[in-house]
Amino acid sequence: ETLFYLPQGVHLLDRQYQPPIRVDADLRIGREAANRELYIYLTPVQLATQASSAGSAAVSRSQPALETYSFEFELHCLKGFTAIKTPSKGAPSISFHLDDGQKKGPLYMDDANNLQRLTEHLASHFVVSLADAATHFFTTKPHDPDALHMSLTELNFFTAPQRKKPSLLTRFVRDPYTTGLNELSKIARVASDYAYGGVSSQHRLYEPYQMPTYRQLDTPADPMVLASSVEDGFEVFSKPTVLSKLQSVARGPEVTEAEFKLHLDSNGQVLRVDELKQKIFRGGMQMSLRKTLWKYLLDYIPWEASTEEIEGIYKKRSSDYYRMKQQWKTISADQESRFFLLRERRSLIEKDVFRTDRNLPYFEENSKGLELLTDILNTYNMYNFDLGYVQGMSDLLSPLLVIMESEVDAFWCFAGFLTRVERNFDLDQAGTKLQLSQLNLLVSLLLPDLSAYLDQQDAANMYFCFRWILVWFKREFNITEIFRLWEVLWAAPPNYHLICCCAALEAVKNFIIHSRLDFAAILKHVNDTAYNIELDKLLSTAEGMLQQLYDLRQRGGLPDEVVELLGMPAVAAAAAASSTASKSRPGNVLRVQ
Repeated sequence: ETLFYLPQGVHLLDRQYQPPIRVDADLRIGREAANRELYIYLTPVQLATQASSAGSAAVSRSQPALETYSFEFELHCLKGFTAIKTPSKGAPSISFHLDDGQKKGPLYMDDANNLQRLTEHLASHFVVSLADAATHFFTTKPHDPDALHMSLTELNFFTAPQRKKPSLLTRFVRDPYTTGLNELSKIARVASDYAYGGVSSQHRLYEPYQMPTYRQLDTPADPMVLASSVEDGFEVFSKPTVLSKLQSVARGPEVTEAEFKLHLDSNGQVLRVDELKQKIFRGGMQMSLRKTLWKYLLDYIPWEASTEEIEGIYKKRSSDYYRMKQQWKTISADQESRFFLLRERRSLIEKDVFRTDRNLPYFEENSKGLELLTDILNTYNMYNFDLGYVQGMSDLLSPLLVIMESEVDAFWCFAGFLTRVERNFDLDQAGTKLQLSQLNLLVSLLLPDLSAYLDQQDAANMYFCFRWILVWFKREFNITEIFRLWEVLWAAPPNYHLICCCAALEAVKNFIIHSRLDFAAILKHVNDTAYNIELDKLLSTAEGMLQQLYDLRQRGGLPDEVVELLGMPAVAAAAAASSTASKSRPGNVLRVQ
């Protein structure tokens, strides 16, 4: 079984020979039929001397045999890797660091996208954390299956989250095992502090967490030296990343109907799209505009379409929708009896619809809204049968249906939304795990004190943010707040929802750290914040954090991985645009490119 494969996608350089020998090779991650362990395999394909003024030349028979350069190791033995995507010279490269001290590589890649694919695949198997930005060294820790199971259990999709933190008795009834262990651990910790530390339990319990102090090197050594002896066999030396002070950014005004009309030409085409998206990002829009503008933001209607072209799009999309709807509506009971997957998905949709947003008048018992929700989800199952229906999708559809009030429009907006978040619904959670790893990277930059504490608590997997990412905060805010948040995220730079996660963590980090919460307690505390997060404060904080990252980018201190993650422009272009924006409106910052 092969999970990842780069045919002749990498090469080694053996510099013991002059000119150096280039070894072109296949890289594969997979398992043999008789072995359930995953391996990384490097299989050499051909040797050649490195290109010189005379060009490439075949290697003589006296030089090493091809198999000399092959290697394989069990994936769980990987303890870190050095990934350099944009080197000052030469090709992008990756080196693997194993738990026995061995280093495999560097492996060079002609295509930086292959390095991106490889590191993303590794992030689906490990919790990947940037340990040292200067050397591009990342640590890899195994995902904790118990923690992931606990996170999935706590998702609680179809039970409305508590608006206030449940009492100890309520929590004990819900989950006696976890609650009991956590409360006993707190008692034991306080008793231990009192017995051995001679301090009051209250003072000891809320003593501020102290950041660990690391040795620093002005000039980083070889990554293998850096990765030699601390936790899990690695000692990381790095200079701290100095961010500018987090500023509270005043939100902009809503886009009004009159303002939107100024962006339309005589043919109905939208003008100055980036400027309009910037306004939506900074202030959202009036309720009356959502039925129109959401269609653009979700790629249902192209920005450049004229009024006449839009009418044609509506007719075609309506015809396409009802054709697909008829496909599942006309399947006979006899056919369905031999169509297991369709039967199972229709059953799951029926159960989930019955439990989605029933507190809203639009989805009351026997309402038209419930019928439309069912029909749209079943039609999407036919439209994208490879993905089908997965729990959580009904949460993403219901706000769209409330706004659109049209079956066809809601469907195509939903299809556009899922195009963005499709990987959230991978059966193996690989897409969500990747985003959690990316969130961990952002937290290490924006909230270093929290990052250090989470590492200490073995909570760097960020599973307690699983629900936030999976359904884009749908379970954390009421429906009108979700309208506002989602339109901001749709108009924002790529992966801005992860910055919003950091902003939400900023609000709770002091409590988490000072209370010394373990993973289970962090998970419960984060889930208990549902409906208690101040949306305006979250958006203001997130925008301030994005400005911090832009400032760090200007100083050359932002890791390439973050630059790419957030789709940041070149430094010169960002500086020019930011200068223009700041002159046009005080306090305005560059956001949408």
